[in-house]
Amino acid sequence: MATTTSTRKKLKTSDNDALDAITTKKHGDEKDLEAFLFGNADDEIWEQAGHELNDQESDEDKSERDDKAEEEAFFFDSGPGFIMDSDPTHVAEEETMKDSAKENDEQFEGADEVDYEDEDDDDESEPEEEKNYGYKQKPAWEDEDDARLMVSLMSADRLRKLRKDEEEDVVNGVEYEKRLRTQHAKMYPRPEWTTLPSELKRKRDDGSDNEQYDDDDQLDDEERLDLLKSTYGILQLRKENRVLPSNFLDIERFKNANQMSPSEASITTVEFHPDAQVMMSASMDKTVRLFQIDGRVNPKIQSVRFQDLRPTCAAFHPKGDQIIVSGKREFYYIYDVQSGSIDRCPRIWGRQERSLEKFSISPCGRYIAFKGDNGHIILVSALTKQWIGDLKMNQIVRSFDWSSDGKYLYSVGSDGEVYQWDIGERECVKRWRDDGGVDCTAISVSPNDKYYATGSNLGVVNLYDQRVLEPNNTQPKPYKTLGNLTTGIGQIKFNHDSQLMAYSSGEVKNQLKLVHTQTGSVFSNWPTERTPLNKVSAINFSPNSDYLAIGDMRGRVLLYGLNHYAL
Repeated sequence: MATTTSTRKKLKTSDNDALDAITTKKHGDEKDLEAFLFGNADDEIWEQAGHELNDQESDEDKSERDDKAEEEAFFFDSGPGFIMDSDPTHVAEEETMKDSAKENDEQFEGADEVDYEDEDDDDESEPEEEKNYGYKQKPAWEDEDDARLMVSLMSADRLRKLRKDEEEDVVNGVEYEKRLRTQHAKMYPRPEWTTLPSELKRKRDDGSDNEQYDDDDQLDDEERLDLLKSTYGILQLRKENRVLPSNFLDIERFKNANQMSPSEASITTVEFHPDAQVMMSASMDKTVRLFQIDGRVNPKIQSVRFQDLRPTCAAFHPKGDQIIVSGKREFYYIYDVQSGSIDRCPRIWGRQERSLEKFSISPCGRYIAFKGDNGHIILVSALTKQWIGDLKMNQIVRSFDWSSDGKYLYSVGSDGEVYQWDIGERECVKRWRDDGGVDCTAISVSPNDKYYATGSNLGVVNLYDQRVLEPNNTQPKPYKTLGNLTTGIGQIKFNHDSQLMAYSSGEVKNQLKLVHTQTGSVFSNWPTERTPLNKVSAINFSPNSDYLAIGDMRGRVLLYGLNHYAL
């Protein structure tokens, strides 16, 4: 019994000793972990860590395994024609050293005014403006990866023009960007209108063509004023009455205005937005398209397709916020440009017309005139879209146009008579028979209310001046009769300053002429026999007359630039 009790005491003591040893070891491991995480004043833990770094072979194996796993996890894809440098760190270090040396040189030059033009490193240094990509100030941010990026100039045909010699192939990203900017400057040089008067003056004083200017701080108060001017001065240049030459028209062709989305049927309307560089085209494929006009790409902004209407007439509201679209139906659509919503006006209440194929919006934006039946012109409020009155002619209505203030409406009919309507009084205040007395098909009034043009079914266009409105002039004569076309006139348009007029016929190919209104002479240098006009179905000028858009029966909209009006 005593032996058993002694044995139990020895076992209990042995278990306690083992538990103490385990607890002591556990406390030691916890202390080591705490030392790793929170730091330890003893140097023992750092000595243990140092021994692990002495194992070179294990580190190399571990590095190889890490690199292999890294390659399997992701890869670099810089696109076609781009390769990464084999030693990007070395290139980045060189660029960093160059930037550091550049900053030191700038600080040294700012602190001392000694001239160092004869130093040897001037040959290798680049002008400050060239380093900054042509700008006076440094870039706000530079991508460090550009130094590591390598571009092959032989990988694509469009990059070969950037080479300085035939054997050159790979350049880094910084040099590639610099050459792209240089090529862009060659293709699209700085316009002359962007040069300020103070810069022109300094350029004349220096007697050099190099556009190197001092900082703004060196301008006097008078020259500094042009920097504070708004765009009014630029736009005012377009409004000045620069005389258009009467014997030569400076015109050039651009990419088709609707090249990004050609129409599948005949173009019925082309019109420019009154405030933005946007053109609208409507065609018989039930679609109205909007394009941003730049002369190079002319990207499509949006298109709207009407399932139950083939647009024969479309127009921007003078405010530019709506587009009115009509066809040979009793209803018409209103497209809100800003919100993208489309409203359908089922009919004109009070009228029984089955077709509203032609209309015109007054320049004041208050009225819409629709062509009605039996010689009627229907007046609708542009605000409420409600019928407000009728104007009655003796014969079928062919065409009508507004005065610049929207107070008068001019119309022509199949009997060759021209009517002047007072919209406020709803009555005819002037009527005369067009010279020749034939069927009139078109009429147009110039924006300055100085010229009035009528076209007939025989291709004759009569140009009248303001004397046609004199009360005593009962049989007015045109100051110019144009007989260059032989088929019915379909379109007559004046440009914004009334110096240029275009008229066309869609019955035969290549029937388009441009007229100098002051002299009444037709420009002989354009269009030519090689101008691809086809059958012209719509024409219009841009608000500043820098573009001329021509729609044809094949669904194209040709775009031409009038350099006389271009900035």
